[in-house]
Amino acid sequence: MKFPESTRVRYSRNPLVEVICQLRFPKILKIEKEAPVDFQEAVRSDYPLFSTPRTLELSLLANSQPNSPPVLLGQGLSYEFADKAGEWKLVLSSDFIALSTFNYKSWEDFRNRLSAAINLLIEYYKPSYFTRIGLRYQDIIMRSELGVANRPWRELLKPPILGIFAAEDLPEDDFPEAFSLFVCGLGYADAIVSARYGLARKNESNELGYFIDADFHTEKITEIEDADEHLNRFNREARNFFQWCITPELHQVLGPEPIEE
Repeated sequence: MKFPESTRVRYSRNPLVEVICQLRFPKILKIEKEAPVDFQEAVRSDYPLFSTPRTLELSLLANSQPNSPPVLLGQGLSYEFADKAGEWKLVLSSDFIALSTFNYKSWEDFRNRLSAAINLLIEYYKPSYFTRIGLRYQDIIMRSELGVANRPWRELLKPPILGIFAAEDLPEDDFPEAFSLFVCGLGYADAIVSARYGLARKNESNELGYFIDADFHTEKITEIEDADEHLNRFNREARNFFQWCITPELHQVLGPEPIEE
């Protein structure tokens, strides 16, 4: 593990707002040329809503900062399947499959839904291998929602993720925008994490929260049967990374509830 190993917990006041997984594969023209009728029938009970956006964006923030763009998964014809509540979205394109949710409960729940979608992809389209595997977690910490509105960010976040807010002599209110990023190798399978962090607004709120966006991915060719191993490892890295970002005080404020492995 690149980041220090941490105890697995479920936060009762979870700042996680969206989880996105995308698996890319060599283009399959059949998906682009033929409507995925059988695929839709197989997923329709869980994802009854259907649309075909040509440019797919999975957006975290309704009123995002200029330097916090939506997640662009691809261009061209895509088939989008969503649940009735609009909390889960499954997307099939000629060169990727993606699952996203605004209602993440556990890795097991997400992985089961993802595995079911991948199995259908294999059954109907038989991709040769994956060219990119990515798992992305997006959190936004809103101090007012946690009852710590008057606490400075440096008491809630650790120095490596604070950026400009590590400085004690610069008032936070002087910064309507602040964003930083880094890319770090994870030490296996050419995997890296791309992290963006800084100020952002949640939905229509006027309050600036702290946004932490971590994309764990590899662009090394991966055999279909090995994808699950990468994803499980990325999930564990994501847990370690988030706890590496926050102070023990914020950890307790979020209400950690231990989960047995």
